[in-house]
Formats: sequence, structure tokens, C-alpha cells
Amino acid sequence: MEKRKVILDVDTGSDDAIAIMCALLSQELEVAAVCTVWGNTEVEYTTDNTLRVLTQMGMDIPVYAGASTALVKYLSKERCVDGTCKAVIDGKEVRIHDEHLKLPEAKYQKKSLPAPFFYLDYLAEATEPVDIIAVGPLTNLGIALSLNPDIVSGIHQMVIMGGGSMAANVTAAAEANIWHDPEAAEIVLESGVNPVFVPLDATHEAVITKDEIAGLRENGNFCSRFAAELLEQRMAVHNAIQPLHLKDSATVHDALAVACVVDGSLLRDVREESVRVCFSGAGEGHLVMDRREKREKANCRFAYSADREGFVRYLNRTLGCPENKSELRSV
Repeated sequence: MEKRKVILDVDTGSDDAIAIMCALLSQELEVAAVCTVWGNTEVEYTTDNTLRVLTQMGMDIPVYAGASTALVKYLSKERCVDGTCKAVIDGKEVRIHDEHLKLPEAKYQKKSLPAPFFYLDYLAEATEPVDIIAVGPLTNLGIALSLNPDIVSGIHQMVIMGGGSMAANVTAAAEANIWHDPEAAEIVLESGVNPVFVPLDATHEAVITKDEIAGLRENGNFCSRFAAELLEQRMAVHNAIQPLHLKDSATVHDALAVACVVDGSLLRDVREESVRVCFSGAGEGHLVMDRREKREKANCRFAYSADREGFVRYLNRTLGCPENKSELRSV
């Protein structure tokens, strides 16, 4: 079976780390490169965390560090709001994303070319279109598409973990990835790439429970154990400040974006939508759906739900695959 070539755009991060492991272990995917961006933490940390995951897996994939801040948002002081997801548990501050993943220091190095310029070169020269799975702020892609809109022809499919219709997390109206750089998200929507959105509406359906996390750990290899450790931390923060619809559970937003490239049936109720992004006020970062009878032309596909049980099976099958045990280093 011919593998689908993908580029990951990440702000690693706990669920990004799980998404990276899933992409590298999915038999259907070939990861051509990983681009990093600021978001869950500063780009120096997201890049280092990405390299730590790759080092631990023994996979020397090209890593290109990208944007350190939004296109324009943080030039306006009134838009500078702390979006860190954290809680105080037993007197200790716990973040859903640590600055450094609890892994040994990286042995691989990032490439010297900045991520937006990697996109310009790679997509302009691609002999076959590539899938892009973007699970952080869309700044790298916003820059690249602004510099050369024609590179969109090198993209087969773009899957974006971001946004929400009836769900939000960083503010009352917005999801973090779109909220961090709404202008970049609008550039992507206007580019003609027609992305698939994997929003909070879907990822909050596809949660993993405490018992399922324990089952994941029982697979016994590094990827399963490390994912379980990250998910237990995420579950603790969710329980403290953002309880989910299933008791003692955690979201795995970014891994669902990878999983749906492997198996599109994991997304449910996927609709063609015309979407625009709010740039200011209480709705900043919110994706606005055109709800008029005569709507503007659709510019994306938007998943309103997901197959929770199927996604958990995907995580177990991918992270716990027996043949991976002998290939991956132990922590």
C-alpha cells in the first residue's frame, strides 16, 4: 500500500506529542517533515519538545522551526491575554502543556531554514501534492500563503485542528489555535485550500477515559506509556478546571486530526461550510458560520462530531502495535 505523504505543523505540547507519535507509527502515513510554531508554549520549547519525541523514537525526521508569535495580534496590547491552560492541584500548579516534555534531551537538531520558507520551497517543487496536518496556530501557513498563494496547488488536503461551533476552551467563544492567530486562520480560509476542520465539537466527543488510558499503558511500549502519562496529566487539569462530558476523561485534540487522515470515518457529521474568523472583542478567534438561507460559497469542511470508540481503538492499535516494541527506545 502506498503511504500518504504528510507534513505536520505542531506546537508541541502534550497532545501534539501524541499526534506526532501516531503519525510516525501509522502504517498509512509517511511524515516528510515537521514544522513547529509557537502556541502551547514558546517556539523554542515546541521545537525542542518535537526533537525530544523524535529522538526517543529514533526517527530523524526534518524539523523546521517557525513563527514565534502571531502575524499581528500581539501588536495590540488589549489583545494580549494569557491563554495558558493550568490548574492548582494539591497546592501545585499543573499545566496541560509543560514547557519541556519529560523526556531526555534531544540528539537531533532542527534545520536552519525557517518553516514558512520550507513550505515555499517544498510545495512549489512538489511532484505530487502533500497532506498538511496543522494542529497549532496557523502562522507558518499564513506567512507562506501570503508570500506565494500559488503553493496551494502543492497541497492535496489540509486538516486543521482548531475552532469550534458549539464548543470553546481558551475564551467563552474561541478555541486556542484559532484565537492565538485569527488573521493567519483567515488567510488560510481565503487561500482556496478548503481545509477540513477538526474542531472542539469533534475532539470533545472523542475523549479517552481513565480506564482506557490505563489500558493504553498496558500495551507496554514507550509510545503507549508516554501517551498515558501525558493523558493522565491532561485528565487532571480537565477535572480541575474544565470537566468533560465523561467523568475522568481527557481530550486528545491533535491526535484526532492525524487519525482522520488515516480513517476519515472517525469524523462524524462533516458539513461543507462557509466560515469567517472574528478578529476582536468577545468573539475574537471564533469561527463564524454563514447561517443565511443563501450562503456564500463553502470554504471548508467542518466536523461536528466524532466516533469516540473508533478513535480509542485507533490509539491502541497505533501506539500499541506489537512490532513497535522492539524498535523504540525505553525511557
